[in-house]
Amino acid sequence: MQAQGKPAQLRWGIAGAGGIARRFCRDVNQHGTLGQVVAIAARDQGRADAFAQELALPLAFGSYQALAQSLEVDAVYVAVIHPEHAALIKEMLLAGKHVLVEKPAVTRLKDWDALVALAHERGLLLLEAMKVMCFPAMRTLLARLPELPGPLSLRAAFGSVQSREGKLFDPALEGGAAWDVGVYPLWLYAAFCKQLGLEAGKPEVRLQRAPGEVDLSAHFTFDGAIRAELGASIIEDLDKAAYLSGQWQGQPWTLVIEGKWWNPQGVRWLSGAPDAPWAQEIALPVAGGGMQHEADHFAHCVAEGLLDSAWLPQALTRQVLGWVERGLTPARD
Repeated sequence: MQAQGKPAQLRWGIAGAGGIARRFCRDVNQHGTLGQVVAIAARDQGRADAFAQELALPLAFGSYQALAQSLEVDAVYVAVIHPEHAALIKEMLLAGKHVLVEKPAVTRLKDWDALVALAHERGLLLLEAMKVMCFPAMRTLLARLPELPGPLSLRAAFGSVQSREGKLFDPALEGGAAWDVGVYPLWLYAAFCKQLGLEAGKPEVRLQRAPGEVDLSAHFTFDGAIRAELGASIIEDLDKAAYLSGQWQGQPWTLVIEGKWWNPQGVRWLSGAPDAPWAQEIALPVAGGGMQHEADHFAHCVAEGLLDSAWLPQALTRQVLGWVERGLTPARD
């Protein structure tokens, strides 16, 4: 019998049987506390069966429609390629499922607005899976952010060398650096601005591309209350740490989100004000890949009957989506 006051475990289904789906399943089922993955769906029954056998899941569906209609699934993690997100989110919402969708949630602002409206109309939760915002180290840094003296500036990037044969280089599949990894530093910047109550402004965008190509790299520069230099690349390895800087008593200070900043587990002071009360290092390692934190947060929001999240606000997804869509628009014309 379930303990009184303890929320029921959220029963997850996954749409899409690729690598990121496997990571989500392992993290949730091995390290999560508020839910369990019970089902996998793919376009091919054999592929779904193989995934279910590998990860010990009781349910395997050979179509996304079958997953949507399952009475044994409460929420769906959408992990297919992002051009297919919008239609699949809509199908799951219409079937009464809460949805956590991999980044980028969609690639058109109008689609996100319509899907959020549909989710609210149906009393369901729809969030983008920006896991970095749910890591304990990031939550701690965000809580301390208002204590840090300014002015502030941010430098962050996400870039690695990818195979030219992959989908990231296919314009028909909305490939490119901005959609693939550029959303990460943009989310970081948007979250910092939100936490401080500051206007983000509009970025200056520079793209590296040739006619008929996706953007191989993208650079976003913000000159607002928080200045930012944000980069993305699918052809170059970029610095994996992120840096936040400011001024205190006329002296500069800099902190670094160490390692892969998008999997934040430590924050260290590089220079300036080591003895200031707000200059405290953060060391909060996570088990596995850390995706259990976004899944547990999502499950908590569902249990509370929330239609949005304070950690993964739909408005920030909308803001980041707009920056990328507008930044890529000249390339589409």
